[in-house]
Amino acid sequence: MNIFKTMKYTNLFMLFFWTAFNTSAQQQSETKKFSLQDAVAHAKKYNGTLKNSALDVIAAEKKVKEVLALGLPNVNASGGFNNYIVVPSSVIEFGGQRQIIRFGIPFSATGSIAATQLLFDGGFLMGVKASKEYVQLAKINLKRTEAETEVAVSKTYYGILLAQTSLTMLNANMDALGKTKFDLEKLVQNGFLDRVDFDKVNLQYSSLEIQRDKLIDQQKSLMMVLKIQLGLDFNENIELTDDLTKMYESSKTTVLSSKVDYNNRLEYQLVNQSIALNTLDKRRYQFGYAPSLVGLFSTQQNSFGQNFNELGKEWFGGTLWGLNLNIPIFDGFKKSAQIQQASISIKKAENDKKLLSNLIEQEVFIARTAFDRSAKQLVVQKKNLDLAQDIYNRTELKFKNGLTSSLELTNAQKDLENARASYLNTLYDYFVAQLDLRKALGDLNK
Repeated sequence: MNIFKTMKYTNLFMLFFWTAFNTSAQQQSETKKFSLQDAVAHAKKYNGTLKNSALDVIAAEKKVKEVLALGLPNVNASGGFNNYIVVPSSVIEFGGQRQIIRFGIPFSATGSIAATQLLFDGGFLMGVKASKEYVQLAKINLKRTEAETEVAVSKTYYGILLAQTSLTMLNANMDALGKTKFDLEKLVQNGFLDRVDFDKVNLQYSSLEIQRDKLIDQQKSLMMVLKIQLGLDFNENIELTDDLTKMYESSKTTVLSSKVDYNNRLEYQLVNQSIALNTLDKRRYQFGYAPSLVGLFSTQQNSFGQNFNELGKEWFGGTLWGLNLNIPIFDGFKKSAQIQQASISIKKAENDKKLLSNLIEQEVFIARTAFDRSAKQLVVQKKNLDLAQDIYNRTELKFKNGLTSSLELTNAQKDLENARASYLNTLYDYFVAQLDLRKALGDLNK
């Protein structure tokens, strides 16, 4: 029995160990890696806002079918049963005598089928065209949401890479400063160095630790934002595979358009779509003066009886078809006012279109100026960073050899950190400016 118990507990332990191992391995394998291109593609597929925009397109397509249904045959069936508790009667005089006449019999049943078909209605034709244009409008809005999502995801991605690169550079500087601090502490303990110099370096190291913690928190916060943008669960692990420096080298070969094509701008497409819809609206009101024609067909069967069990023994049919013609004559100038309102809406949309053209040119000019400026500043900031690093290395060497003070070392460290922050911020500005310029040129919508 003890052997069986031992085997039982051993099997349970192995099962627990195997489950824990599989869970751990699965969690590790579930870490999802994203390049910027992968992140944008994933967001366009799973982002919550984009999903709703895609559903809007489907809803607009269903609306087209709803409008088309008005022009298809409409068939309805109905049935009824009546039981007169008191059959209606009437009194008439005949030959000087009054006689009672009953209208109907106590029990009756009716079954009928009726069909109607719209033969002509100008407003219906315009409604079908307008509903299809609304589908196009929904698709344009979907593209606009996709472009906005790409911009938002890209900026968040750049922000995370900026924090990661800052951490890498900061940790390297902290390692170097930490070694210096360790050497100085030994010198202080042996009485070869004033403790004030050591405290200044230690204070600078503590300041770098605070900066590092802030960067770590910033990176975690941006990761949460990116997960939401990608449509991922809060607890999923993700890893970014792109590198800021490599992305910068690759971006320098990107060819941007020298001139904007208005038709590539979604805002411009929306204005054109608004003009098209208002034009159809105007034509719909104009067709309101035309007559409409509807065809109809109906057939029914009736059964009567003095008693309930007599129903259905004999049926009496009735069938008809016909046409209903509706001719508008006078509506108190209602349609005339509607046509004038639609004409005003068209003129306003055309004015918006002209204004938008100027605004797009202004936006492109501002974006291109910002991009060119950041590209030039980035070259200067990189030189400043390299120079600050070289100055710090030489100052650290002098300080270790007793040729300079701790104040010079801490100042060199501060200059290095300022140069690092300025370079990385300019690098981020460069990517954002390039993104804004692509958006202004309409390149994100191709």
